[in-house]
Amino acid sequence: MIYNRSQSAISEIVNWVVTWVDESWSHLLGFDHEHLLSPQNLAKYAAAIHRVGAPLDSIWGFIDCTIRRITRPSKHQRAAYSGHKRFHALKFQAVMLPNGMFGHLFGPEEGRRNDNHLLAKSGLLDACAEHAVHPGTDTNSPAEQCFFQVFRDPAYGVSDQIISHYAGVGERTDEEKDWNAEMAAM
Repeated sequence: MIYNRSQSAISEIVNWVVTWVDESWSHLLGFDHEHLLSPQNLAKYAAAIHRVGAPLDSIWGFIDCTIRRITRPSKHQRAAYSGHKRFHALKFQAVMLPNGMFGHLFGPEEGRRNDNHLLAKSGLLDACAEHAVHPGTDTNSPAEQCFFQVFRDPAYGVSDQIISHYAGVGERTDEEKDWNAEMAAM
């Protein structure tokens, strides 16, 4: 009512602006390995996270997807509909740094897409494999010593570049429970 436009018209305008920003400026939202996400800065982020209680000294950020509700679009409703959440939405993926900045931002994608789809489409793991490497390591170094990692929720898989808490069904050892508790506090 404020803008004398329907909700769907406002949603279409917002979607157009988001698409334009992504197409025009996505190079600023990718993996900035020369500045913000240089190996030296990744080491600083990992040290800061470790200093406040993370059990590992290689975690440089926290990845998650967020879903933002939108008005039901007049076209392509099925693509925007999240059956899990039961509303129309757009999804974004972000990596939060310990200084409060986004180190990586990807999206929007259709609300029906899962977190692993966004992770694969974003190319983040490939960028991490290429650039999130501990200085002084080489191809002969063990993977757990070679890479900085991002921490994630259970929706993502585990790899050399991404790590999660112990999940699944069954009993946890005391060490696994302690590790989960320490990471939950992060």
